Amino acid sequence: MDIRFVKMSPTQNMTILVENPVPRELHHQVASALMGYDNVFAEQVGYIEPAADPRAWGRLQMMGGEFCGNATMCLAALLVMDKAAAPSGRPGEAGTGGTIEVPLEVSGADGLVSVDVTLQATGARCSLEMPAPESVESHTLTLDGHDYHADAVTFAGITHLIVDKDTVPGDKTAFAESTAAAWQQRYNAEAVGVMLYDKESNAITPLVHVASTQSYVWERGCGSGTAAVGAWLATKAAGTVTADIAQPGGVISVRGEFADGRVRKVVISGDVKLVARGTAYV
Repeated sequence: MDIRFVKMSPTQNMTILVENPVPRELHHQVASALMGYDNVFAEQVGYIEPAADPRAWGRLQMMGGEFCGNATMCLAALLVMDKAAAPSGRPGEAGTGGTIEVPLEVSGADGLVSVDVTLQATGARCSLEMPAPESVESHTLTLDGHDYHADAVTFAGITHLIVDKDTVPGDKTAFAESTAAAWQQRYNAEAVGVMLYDKESNAITPLVHVASTQSYVWERGCGSGTAAVGAWLATKAAGTVTADIAQPGGVISVRGEFADGRVRKVVISGDVKLVARGTAYV
């Protein structure tokens, strides 16, 4: 199968967007192939589809049906880059400065999602209001006979577990992957993230497990994980919190707003670059 793709880098969370139609029953199979080291190689795959709502510029359907902030910003940035393509045909080299609002349909989100896109010399700066979390709850996880504290921030389609990395002894990679698998099996979750949080440097090391593709990906940058940390910090402060969350691929900014007993708003902002465009064979 010939797959037309775009590879993008939102804070190095390498993302493939598939441009040609692919039946949804093949999404998992195609995504697994594209993500492979011997293919395009990335951390996640989204499919560009026509939108049902005429106000939307397009629709993003993620490989597991989840909502992904970084991939959403990628599609918005791509659409604006294509619209402003330079005469040379290289997207993103024309017109910078003004902010464009891009409405999209996205899997895992009700209604339209709006992304503010500002073109830059080497890509775009994007800001996205994430769907508000359904809940922010404290849990005790029991793994291999030991109890660990975690704060679970649940969005539609994905739950992120925030764990203080200093409380995890030994192999943190094995701990995070085992924790994600155990949570997925216990709650039949579509996707689970484990955010190993360093409170001293305000940084996360993000792991995302998607059940449908059985993938465990240590992401360079995680948009929804950053949103989860912002929601959690706002909940702890019982107010509005703004933070720059460091991660292996760079920094994603977040603003969380807590009022009247729950998180009302979460906005993430980050840089997006177009890396490659072409045809893959799967």
